[in-house]
Amino acid sequence: MSGRKVLHMAVILVAVMILAHGVVVNTSAANPQQREIAVLQDTLRPTIEVWNISRSAYEGEPFTAWADVRDLASGVRNVSLIVQDSALNRTEYELLHNGSYYVASINRLQFNRSHELWISAFDMANNSATTYHLTVNLIESTYTPVDPWVTMPTVVSSSLALMAMVICLAAVYNKRRAWDEQFEPTETVPDEG
Repeated sequence: MSGRKVLHMAVILVAVMILAHGVVVNTSAANPQQREIAVLQDTLRPTIEVWNISRSAYEGEPFTAWADVRDLASGVRNVSLIVQDSALNRTEYELLHNGSYYVASINRLQFNRSHELWISAFDMANNSATTYHLTVNLIESTYTPVDPWVTMPTVVSSSLALMAMVICLAAVYNKRRAWDEQFEPTETVPDEG
C-alpha cells in the first residue's frame, strides 16, 4: 500500500473519530493558524418536570406511576421508577412514553414495610436526573370492624343469662337469710330478782 493511501485513510479515520465524539474544529479565515476546538456534547441532565403515583399505592393496591420528563439536547433515553423497601430490596420499573408522559402500571407494594419511591431519568448522552423520594408506609391494620348483627345476639343473650343468674342468687341469699333469722337463738337475760 502506498504512503499516499495510508495518509488518506488516516485522515478519514481521524475525521470519523472527531465527528463521532462531537468535536468541531473551526479555522478562522483571517488567521488560518488559529483554530478553535468546540466540544458538542450534551452536558445537561434531563428535566423531570413533575411525577406522581396513583392513590391506590397507599391502599396496598396496584397503582400507576407517571412522570413528565424532557431533554431538549440529546433526547430522553430511559425513565424508571425505583422502589426500595425497608428491607433494602430495590426494584426498578421502566416507564414507557405514551405521547405525553412516561407511564407504568406497578404491582401492589408489600404490606408491613415502608417503601421509598423516586424517578430516575437518563438522556442519550448518559446524563442522569433523579427526583425527591416519596415514602409509602403500608402497615396492616389490626382494627377489625364489629358487625352488630353478628355480635348483638351473643351480647344480649349473655347479658340476660347473667342477669337471671344474679337474680336467682339474690333470691337464694334472701331465703337463706330469712331462714337463719327465724331460727336464730335468742339470748335470754336472767331475772334479777
